[in-house]
Amino acid sequence: MDNFEQNFESFSRTEWNEKSTSEKVNSYPLPEGIPIPIEEVVDIYAPLAKIILEKTYANEERDAEESIESHSQQARPFILGVTGGVSVGKSLIAKVLKLLLETIDERLNVDVVSTDGFLWPNQKLKELNIMHRKGFPESYDYSAIVTFLSSAKSSTAEQEVPVYSHTTYDVTSTTQIIDDADVIIIEGLNLLQDHPGNTGDNQQLSIREFLDCCIFLDAEESDVKSWYISRFLKLCKEAKSDDDSFFNRYKDFSEEEASEEASMIWDLINSVNLKENIVPLKFAADVILSKERSHIISNIAFKSFLFPEKYTGA
Repeated sequence: MDNFEQNFESFSRTEWNEKSTSEKVNSYPLPEGIPIPIEEVVDIYAPLAKIILEKTYANEERDAEESIESHSQQARPFILGVTGGVSVGKSLIAKVLKLLLETIDERLNVDVVSTDGFLWPNQKLKELNIMHRKGFPESYDYSAIVTFLSSAKSSTAEQEVPVYSHTTYDVTSTTQIIDDADVIIIEGLNLLQDHPGNTGDNQQLSIREFLDCCIFLDAEESDVKSWYISRFLKLCKEAKSDDDSFFNRYKDFSEEEASEEASMIWDLINSVNLKENIVPLKFAADVILSKERSHIISNIAFKSFLFPEKYTGA
């Protein structure tokens, strides 16, 4: 067993349910608008959200003590990362955790940020001749992500972050305002990777150095590929009535032809990125959620030092 893997406590769904019984949702209403089975929310995500909340409170207490010592009033947000491959469900889980955290504690202000917004615009990717490597480390303005996270941790000033559109398949002119967040959930492919500009002695800050906790969504590649193809077909269908959609170029494709195109894109781009840059780093995360083809979580693993003793099998 790899040394990284040895740092994890791993539980089947049944074992996790037994451990997390006291964390079940029973003292507050479940939030509306969560597009996953209620059993999944109750069994997996609500207990996880409450553990994250405990860590958030612990951070706030630490920051309060440091503020007294330094005569500062700075309150730093808890930064939670959600990462994994393309189409594995990162944005959905980020949304679910945001809704749960804000429901458990109505005082919390939780923002979700996607690193997709920090991709270089398509025009620049074409100029760099890396359009075919969109999603790979070099396709992001990595330094801008680090600058945003650094500012979020060190300043109460309002932050602006770029927004990406999966419809136009490009960064938009719209920005997202992050202001006075208690928790920032950042989701994306590249949260655990080193700065792509690192060379020899020139080692720059990485995204993961700013994360208080990081969740990795894991699944069999064959399952993730099928989810990607389903999303591709959905975007193609929607594009038939939207001339501005990137996927409008496939409007005359049959479903079989569109599926073949999506499969080819997966094999040539997303699969390579997954194997080279994403899966090898999953044990650098703090929590690993393993998904079945049905999207149900079958196994949960986390670094034992991170969470309460009642979860560590003692």
